[in-house]
Amino acid sequence: MSRRASSGSIALLNPAQSNRPNGATGSTGPSRRSSHTAETLQARRPPARTASSSHKLDNSINLNDIDPDELFTKHTVAEIRMVQNRLRAEADAKQEELRLMVGERYRDLLEASTSILNLAKSSKHVLEALEEMRETVRSIDPLPAPRRAATGEGELAHLQALQSLSAHVKLLLDAPEHLWRLMERKVYLNAAWLFLLARVVHRALSQDDEEQSWHAYGIDVADHLPLVRRQWDSITPFRSQISHRATLFLREVNATPGQVCATLLTLHLLESRPLPETLSMYLAQRTKALSTVLARNASTPANGNASDTKPNGKTPHRPRKVVVREAKRRTLAALDVVSCTVHTARLVFADTSDQQQPMMKQALQFFQAPSETPTHLPPELQLSTQILLSTLPSSSQLLLLPQSIRAYKPYVDGASLADPNLQAQLQDRLGGWLTKAVQELRGAMSDWIAPLESVREVWEVRASLLEWLKGAEGIRPAEQQELGSLIDSVALEQAAAVWKTALHRLETSFQEAISKAADELTKGHDKQTLDTQPAEYLLQAPPIPSGLQTSAHSATTAAVQFSKYRSILRQQLEGRTPLLNSALSTLERHAADIREDIAVMQKSSSSNSDVADRLSRSYRSDAEDVCQNLCQVLERVGNQQDSMLRVPLYVARIARELASASDFFQKLSCSEAAEEGFRGQLNTLTTKLVQRWQEETISRVFQKHLGDRQLFRVLPIGNVNIPARPSAELTDALLSLSSEIQSIGVSLDDDIRQTQVYPTLQRFVHTFLDAVAENCPPSTQCLWDLSFLRQLAASWEPTARALLEQIDATVTKLRDMPSQTDLDASAQEYLAKTQVLLAALLPSRPTHATAKADKTSSLLLFGSPAAEQGFEPALQLVKPPPRFGLLLVGGAALK
Repeated sequence: MSRRASSGSIALLNPAQSNRPNGATGSTGPSRRSSHTAETLQARRPPARTASSSHKLDNSINLNDIDPDELFTKHTVAEIRMVQNRLRAEADAKQEELRLMVGERYRDLLEASTSILNLAKSSKHVLEALEEMRETVRSIDPLPAPRRAATGEGELAHLQALQSLSAHVKLLLDAPEHLWRLMERKVYLNAAWLFLLARVVHRALSQDDEEQSWHAYGIDVADHLPLVRRQWDSITPFRSQISHRATLFLREVNATPGQVCATLLTLHLLESRPLPETLSMYLAQRTKALSTVLARNASTPANGNASDTKPNGKTPHRPRKVVVREAKRRTLAALDVVSCTVHTARLVFADTSDQQQPMMKQALQFFQAPSETPTHLPPELQLSTQILLSTLPSSSQLLLLPQSIRAYKPYVDGASLADPNLQAQLQDRLGGWLTKAVQELRGAMSDWIAPLESVREVWEVRASLLEWLKGAEGIRPAEQQELGSLIDSVALEQAAAVWKTALHRLETSFQEAISKAADELTKGHDKQTLDTQPAEYLLQAPPIPSGLQTSAHSATTAAVQFSKYRSILRQQLEGRTPLLNSALSTLERHAADIREDIAVMQKSSSSNSDVADRLSRSYRSDAEDVCQNLCQVLERVGNQQDSMLRVPLYVARIARELASASDFFQKLSCSEAAEEGFRGQLNTLTTKLVQRWQEETISRVFQKHLGDRQLFRVLPIGNVNIPARPSAELTDALLSLSSEIQSIGVSLDDDIRQTQVYPTLQRFVHTFLDAVAENCPPSTQCLWDLSFLRQLAASWEPTARALLEQIDATVTKLRDMPSQTDLDASAQEYLAKTQVLLAALLPSRPTHATAKADKTSSLLLFGSPAAEQGFEPALQLVKPPPRFGLLLVGGAALK
């Protein structure tokens, strides 16, 4: 039989395609002719009818249920042939699927038959083995039956004995599981009790007693139940595990007094330790617990965790609140270990009062005589064998144990608790342990508080610790005082260290600012002209903030900008040039921070007056040492050699500000005596530097304007022209001196001008008088110069009385001079004309009240110049050449 195409491919072919020569395989000649005839008939019919009939045949005929008569009646021959072809194709496809299925499943059929045969053989072998076992059992002689009582009571007793035996074995079998569960729950007293109970059960099974004799019922436990001995071998190692875990549990920080007492009783039951020795063990374990807490907290960096360390070794910046909170947490954790240890030890061992006994004594009493409502006894200590068995999962089966086992009580030697020396030993051991713990805590607390950078933070931590100490339970007043002293001492050490660091930072910052300013002034950078010319800095207008010019900024921003603008103006009015303000602001900023810390310490509610006084005394001594070092730094820098005298003047201005205007010493809380001493040193340094400046400046000015030239010009005899002004050389010298005085600072304070400006003028006048006494012959110009200098000195009365007497004595030596009254009037008039140019040499306000008090006199303090028809210049601007001397007639007015 030839292979045919599958049914899927046949179904997709239309009638015309199914009759193609290539599609028909194995067909005869007549079939080809019939097919050709069908094609011819189909070609003659209309194509539309063929399509419609084929579509109708496909949709209406069910090939599974075909009636041949109806088929030949309703359809044409072509349609019937098409049905025939489809049926033949489906039959061929089914036959092909059957062939494939038989070929694929043949192997499975063979394997299944083989397996069935193997199962039959195995079953036969099993049957033969069972038959052999039956014959073997029949050949064995049966054991004699145990003697039993003939009555029903004997059978009941035998049944009860078997039930009791099963309860014994059940307890031993379940004991390891229960012990593991109790140890995981850290209920070590229950675990120890269960272990001892299992030991009692094992002995009951191994040894016959009067109450329970297994041999009476024909039961030999050793021979019939070897599992008992093996199970006890598996339970025995739990004793060391329970003891070890219970010992480690004493290090738990959060263990309650009841849990600690139960753990100590566990060690007493398992290791037979005397009860007083358990106190020593407890304190030893608490020492290790404290060391663990200290080591765990010390393993992290000062201001962060070890995990926060960057690869380069630096720790990231953390907020100060986090650092303070971390210091509190570490310190409180360590103190809590100490307080809990002392409190727990007293609750467990000490007699607090006659009415309330120690917790351990109450627990022992409960063990001997359990009560339904024990008073003041934690749940961990309310334990008996009956209570323990009721908590086990198989408690109903364990009720079959004999009464001797269910009423079991471990032996506890409570006589040692009644020893009268126990309380004294307890106090001694607790006192010694507390002393050692405080010593260990001192260093650790110092390390934990070390990251605190201000006294405010230190005092915040101290207040929290003292607040915790007030509410700590079980600590007696003496112990509270000892812990309070520890907290105060550590806080004092850290506060002193913080202030020493702040003072050292202040001193270092000031030295750096002074050194930097001295270098910049020595190099003479152009940008430092404001520090060498304070007058220009005073008159320089600061930029107006943008927030005040436009409304684009918020009110808060505008207020901040206005505040900065106002501070700049105030800084200009006070004469604080950039470098001067940099040094002074460094001192004042650090001093303000320290002052704020001192105020926080004084206002703290937890501050002890004694502690605050000790800290204040220690700080005041360090602050005064720093102030002394600052004075030495200023003196050392001021003594540097500087040809331009910029550095000495800069140091003198700093010393003057610190001695007079700045509140630096008050912010540092120096004593009044020390403050006066420092101000005196700074005033002395200022005077010394200003005198040095005066000597060099006056010498330079005198040498430049009055040294190389002829000091005084003598008028020819018979010349009737009297000079109307001081000499040009003297005027130039005074103007140059006035400009130099401005370099030491612009100030309107009379005291400062009295100590700096007048001594400068006095030294200049003395130098001039010495020159007059040596080189000046009698002349009108000399008298004019002396009269004008006398008017300048008279403005400083009454300070200048001695200087005026010296000037008058020099004038008296001169002979054949005009009237002194006329010269004084002319000199006074000339001073009124030049008072604005020579303002730096004059006081900021007149020493005596003027007759008129108008607007002009308020501006021109030394009078208004008299009105003249002709203009007489106050200064000789251009010297008249000798060629045009005749053009100027004496007394003629210039127009």
